[in-house]
Amino acid sequence: MEKKFDSKEIISLMKGIVKKALEEMMIEEREEYLKKNPETKGNGYYERELVCGLLGIGDLKVPRTRDGNFRSVLLPYRRKYTEDVGDVIKALFIAGVSQRKLAQVLEVLYGAKLSASTISRMAEVGSEEVEKWKNRPLEERYAVIFLDATYFSLRRAKITKEPIYVALGVREDGRREVLGWWLGGSEGESARIWDDILQELKDRGVKYVRLFVTDGLKGLKEAILRHFPTSKYQRCVLHAVRYTSTRVRVSDRAKISFMLKRIYRAESKERAKEAFKEFKIKYQRIYPRVVKFWEENLNDLLRFFEFPVEIRRFIYTTNQLERLFKEVKRRLKVMEILPDEENTEKILFLIFFELNEKILKRKLPGFESIFLNDFQNPAQEVII
Repeated sequence: MEKKFDSKEIISLMKGIVKKALEEMMIEEREEYLKKNPETKGNGYYERELVCGLLGIGDLKVPRTRDGNFRSVLLPYRRKYTEDVGDVIKALFIAGVSQRKLAQVLEVLYGAKLSASTISRMAEVGSEEVEKWKNRPLEERYAVIFLDATYFSLRRAKITKEPIYVALGVREDGRREVLGWWLGGSEGESARIWDDILQELKDRGVKYVRLFVTDGLKGLKEAILRHFPTSKYQRCVLHAVRYTSTRVRVSDRAKISFMLKRIYRAESKERAKEAFKEFKIKYQRIYPRVVKFWEENLNDLLRFFEFPVEIRRFIYTTNQLERLFKEVKRRLKVMEILPDEENTEKILFLIFFELNEKILKRKLPGFESIFLNDFQNPAQEVII
């Protein structure tokens, strides 16, 4: 049974959520300001009050700069009061507050009972804005593209778990970018849909990709090489380890995990192959199917050894996408079931757009020195 909050608890909860969200966004705003104005520096914070309806935040920490010229676009300048309820709703919606709890909060704050559809309309963006962002032009070249899908319950004629396909790119300078997401229907993850997605990436301007990293879905490697024949293919090692653990006895899992770790954490590809031979000798008779799986896929599982050691830890698994999925699921968790397709697209846009803005600001180490300086013509076969 869902916990019922009294008025004071709801207002206290809301104040904490709004305060944290505003302070984090203002810090990011100041970072952007400092990049554009390198002659000045950050100069701590000052406290001010912000009143939104009945929601008063008395100790909001506002970042400042030494030149005194930084102004946050989130706060009304020289005023402590804002009536922009829609922006507050949108911020809380993105943060993962459910429509039901939002309705409770707004009834307390404004004395009006708002329906879920009204809240959705206040928080939503236009379909045109969603489509424009989803179809935006992409870079011509990417060092790496990760492909994977995650599942969530979606309401159509009935409620079913559906895959949300996501492509995450790493630019040559190490910045990550959400290239897109796609709803795939209830048939489960499909290489056919990935084939369409790969064509769309090409249509949006992607020409060269040094490496694709995926979970090993049947037919996906072939689809990748049809569209990007000069690209290399890495099968996610941790997906292979998980697959293996489900096919061996519980009593053997720790020992097998240790031996597999010696393969993918070896110093070189040659040492990794030697470690695999030891694994094969020990378990060929006990788990022939597991050994056969690793033997047949060994080249794709060890592809990351062909790249410099500085970036191997980023490219031997789909962990970059797994982390993104974890954050998306955290924000979707309060909803339990996604609504119809149109509103789901809008919700995903709000989440992915905001996450994309964050990850674009941080560079994965090692990529820039390797790919911007040493990346040869990707239309040719490259040995790094």
